[in-house]
Amino acid sequence: MDKSKWIAVAACAGLTAAAYIGSTGLFYTTFRPIRNYDLVAFAGSWAGLIWIMLRDSRRD
Repeated sequence: MDKSKWIAVAACAGLTAAAYIGSTGLFYTTFRPIRNYDLVAFAGSWAGLIWIMLRDSRRD
């Protein structure tokens, strides 16, 4: 993996962490269970990132 792919993985991980903390209130308010909508969004974003990385690796 080149540098741009590592940046994409780091950005996706950071946004996932921020969305999880914002959705559940972790560390700043009463903890709320994560919603199914959020789980689908997390899975979709990671699946998209993996698909793009696999597609680009086959083109090289």
